Formats: sequence, C-alpha cells, structure tokens
Amino acid sequence: MSFLILAAAALATPAPAPARCAAPTFHKPRVIVLSDIGNEPDDSQSMVRLLSYANDLDIEGLVATTSVWQRNTVQPALIAERVKAYRVALPNLKQHASGYPEAAKLAGLIRSGVAAYGMAGVGDGKDTEASRLIVAAVDKADARPLQISVWGGAADLAQAIWSVRATRTQPELAAFLAKLRVYSISDQDDAGPWLRRTFPQLFWIASLHGWNQYQMASWYGISGDLNREPKWPYADMVSDAWRAEHIERGPLGAVYPKRTYIMEGDTPALLYLMPNGLGDTEHPDYGSWGGRYVEAQPGAGSRADAVDSVTFPDGRSYRSNQAGVFRWRDAFQRDFAARIGWTLTPDYTRANHAPVLRVNGQGGLAPVRVAARPGETVALDAAGSCDPDGDTLSYRWWQYPEPSGSPWMAASPVADATHAKAAFTVPKGSVPITYHLILEATDSGTMPITRYRRVLVEVKP
Repeated sequence: MSFLILAAAALATPAPAPARCAAPTFHKPRVIVLSDIGNEPDDSQSMVRLLSYANDLDIEGLVATTSVWQRNTVQPALIAERVKAYRVALPNLKQHASGYPEAAKLAGLIRSGVAAYGMAGVGDGKDTEASRLIVAAVDKADARPLQISVWGGAADLAQAIWSVRATRTQPELAAFLAKLRVYSISDQDDAGPWLRRTFPQLFWIASLHGWNQYQMASWYGISGDLNREPKWPYADMVSDAWRAEHIERGPLGAVYPKRTYIMEGDTPALLYLMPNGLGDTEHPDYGSWGGRYVEAQPGAGSRADAVDSVTFPDGRSYRSNQAGVFRWRDAFQRDFAARIGWTLTPDYTRANHAPVLRVNGQGGLAPVRVAARPGETVALDAAGSCDPDGDTLSYRWWQYPEPSGSPWMAASPVADATHAKAAFTVPKGSVPITYHLILEATDSGTMPITRYRRVLVEVKP
C-alpha cells in the first residue's frame, strides 16, 4: 500500500505463530461495505467471507443498501445475523491470528441505507445514517484512503458526496474525493453512473458494459461458469459440493447460504483488498485476486476491465477480462477454506496458516524494486521465506506480461522458475519499461495456502 498511517494502532500485528516465522506487518485497508444484502444469497455469502478476514482489514462500516434488485427496502438484520455468528467463531479465530475486532464493534458499525432506488434517494435533506457514516470516515485524521466496496447500489455514497458538495468549498470537496477508492460490482442503480459523470476525478473501479449484462464483467469470473459450459479451470472449487464440504462448516459456515444464481458475485470487490503480496490497491492495473483494471482513458479516475492471458497446467489457454479473476480461484478458495478451518478449533497446530515470504532479503508485502539494463540478469532469491506450521514450500516464479506493457513485447521466461533461487534476464534491446515478476509460494498443508511477492524490474537504457 502506498499510503502511510497516522495511527500506529492501525498497523496489523503478527499472528500468534512461532517468532522465527512471524507474519509480516502491513497497513490495513480501511473499508466500508455497501451491500444490497437480501436480494439474493450471494451478498450473505460474501459477508461471511469478509468476516473471516476481519483481522486483515479496518472495517469502518457495514451498510445495507438498495439496488435495482431491491428498490425500496434494506435488510441490515441479515448483516447482524452474520456478525452474531462471527461472535461465536471469534474465540477460535483469535487463536490463529491477531487483530480480529470484537463482534460488538462490528455490530456497532451496521447501518441502514436509504430505502429508495438510486438517485431518487439522493438530494438536499436526504442524509441517512449511512451517508453520515461515510462522511465521518473520510473526515478522520487518517492518511489512508477509504475503500468503498459497493456490492449493491451506490445511493448512500452519492448522498455523502452530495452533502459535502453542498456544504464545503471546492478545494474541500476535492480533498474529500481524493481520499475515496471505490470498487463497485458493475452498476446496480443509477447513482454510480451519476457519480462518475459528475466527479470524473473520482477513483472508481467498475466493469463497464450494457445494463444488466453481468456476464461481460470481470467479477463474473469468480463463478459465472456454474451456470454454463464449458467450465473454466478450477470450477470444482466453486461447486455446490465443494462449498458444502469446505465452507458450510462451523458458526460462520452455518450462515453461509446456498446459492440461487452465482456464488459470491460481490466477493471480487473484497478480494481486491486482500493483503497477500499480490495486489496493490493504488495500482489496480497490477492485477490481484479481484481482477485487473486500467484507466478508462488516460488520466481518468475511472478504471475499467483489462484482459489477462493465462495458460493453465492442463494446457488450456484463456484470454479475457474474467480470466483475471478465475485464474486465482484455486488460491482464494483454498485460502477461504483454511479460514473456515480456523473457526472450528482453538488448536493452532490443527489448522493451516499462511507462509511468510522474503525476496532478495526483503520482507513485508510491498513490491521489491530492482533496477536493471537490457541484457542484464537479475538474481531472485526467496531465502528466508518460511511457514509458521513448518510446512514445505513450493515455489513458482513467473512474469506477468500485461502489467509490464504489451504482453508480446514484454514476454520473457524466468530461469529455474520452480526453485527458491531463480533468475530473470532482461531482453536485449528492451525499451524502458517495468517488468512485473511474481513469486508464488504454496505450503504443503492439508488445505494449502499461497502467498505472493511482486518484483518490479525497472529497465533503464
């Protein structure tokens, strides 16, 4: 993450693992979730996943909203039901990682949004407890941006910005907008389009497509093939049977409902925030579990879908925006299953925990930057990486062509790619670009967990 935190308390602390393999410290993303929970089961599913990762985020609001699918009602009781289940799971969760907030704190952050559709609920005198929560969160003396994770309609965010525009100067409005980072699951009301038109500088990630054409969106890659053929890779890991076995267990699993349409359609907005060494919330063009997004036009605040090209171990190749999500399905599903495993036992030794990676001597989660010239070989070394459970780590180094520039111009293999020590040779004649190299390390636990480090090789002529 690129922003410093004013309050030291916001720094995530290591998990209760052996000191020789302590989890990295990192700056937690601040997040408010806007969810049209209750319109179908997938929001409730995503809420369960969110709560299982509550130690990795600073959750500052859980808002029940409307959407095109739920125009005149909001259902905060469904959020409260999941927080109640979290309260039961919390004692076990605390034995596996530090930083989990108390259930009472999360319950106190639940808000009802406006019970009206989109812009019909926005205007003078239409402030709600949800819109006021957003304004107060942005106004905090905290240098970190505020992530607004929009799983439904955006009316309450629109009302917050409407109110600020009406009561503050233009420089104050600009400063307010500059602290916002929005990721919306397409547009589910007319408030999102209004915000992007009216405030084009607003940082906003969204799949842009025809109304209700969700099958075209990047986020659809999480599980859109549940209802279609052919299946994408790792389809078995989002199947009803797999979830019944690995997710629908324990107190949180008990409030993880069966799907009606797709599984967890809102979850990519959460996966984008996961502090696992892969993504960077200030650089959605880098790619993350939540997909990859680039400026809709140069200098724009809006970010739109980008295409990834992926060849899987079985030889199948895909090139699409949705591949930027489904390429990671095995990793993020295994990770979630491991979290659910934490809720089942207080015994640290009976669950799996994430490996901790170092690259070229550098710990943490931030990208490792290396300067190089055309034709030069860059040494890559994962020495010092470890696993808190003592598991064996398997390594995979690879180049991520798309963030590097043109995937054809930038393509170059990594030597010794399955070893802890590898090497990358900058192609001769390379133009001044930044090559993105990814280290994936996966442990040998029963439900293997993968962590990442990104190496940015900055080529100088």
